[in-house]
Amino acid sequence: MGAELSARLVSRTTVALQASPHTMPRPHTIVVLLALIAAACAAARQPDPRAMSGFLDDYSRLRPGGAGELPFVYRNPDAHWSAYSKVLLEPVTLWRSGRHSLDPIAETDLLHLVSDFEGAVRRRLGNGFQLVDQASPGTLRLRLAITEARASDPALDVLTAVGEARADRSDGALSPGLAQFVAAAAIEGEIRDAQTNALLAQGIDLRRKDSPAITTWAQLDRALEFWVDRTCARLEARAGRR
Repeated sequence: MGAELSARLVSRTTVALQASPHTMPRPHTIVVLLALIAAACAAARQPDPRAMSGFLDDYSRLRPGGAGELPFVYRNPDAHWSAYSKVLLEPVTLWRSGRHSLDPIAETDLLHLVSDFEGAVRRRLGNGFQLVDQASPGTLRLRLAITEARASDPALDVLTAVGEARADRSDGALSPGLAQFVAAAAIEGEIRDAQTNALLAQGIDLRRKDSPAITTWAQLDRALEFWVDRTCARLEARAGRR
């Protein structure tokens, strides 16, 4: 694609699942991100943890979201959102079921995906919050992951990367492997108090089955920007930052 690598790889590991998704080991800096997809489908009940990636520690808190919300959400009723003015964004992670399941996608494409998503999050969050890299009073810790994984599978491939400033690249088609990953992926995320680690909110966004296919980088970037803008606007409104 004619551009420098847009993210720095932290780790790429295969996690063998010997335990429930609530106790499975995860890479040290796990998180992330990603947003990729437009609107979300409504769901009738809480998600089955076996069908989820295991990125979140506990899926039992999640409930179907209401109109205009994510398909599955949890918000701590005791959270004092107005006390937060800073955000610590952890590195983005990608999760996929199967040993070497990320191998069919070029690593440069995976890194561009991480960079585009994390860059969109950082730009939008900066409108209402101070972005920091150390925990302090009034700091939210945001973890995001793009997942196409089931904790019931025997192994998961996990890529952790840190987004960095990227050179402009020309638009082009997504590789078949990346297009397939994007079409099937979910975005999972959680927000905690960066000092106490208290869980404040978590959610899962799923791509609607009738959504238009994403086949180019330009379409993917627009989908990510849409998702990020909508999600950050909700957070700003809840914290009184807009």
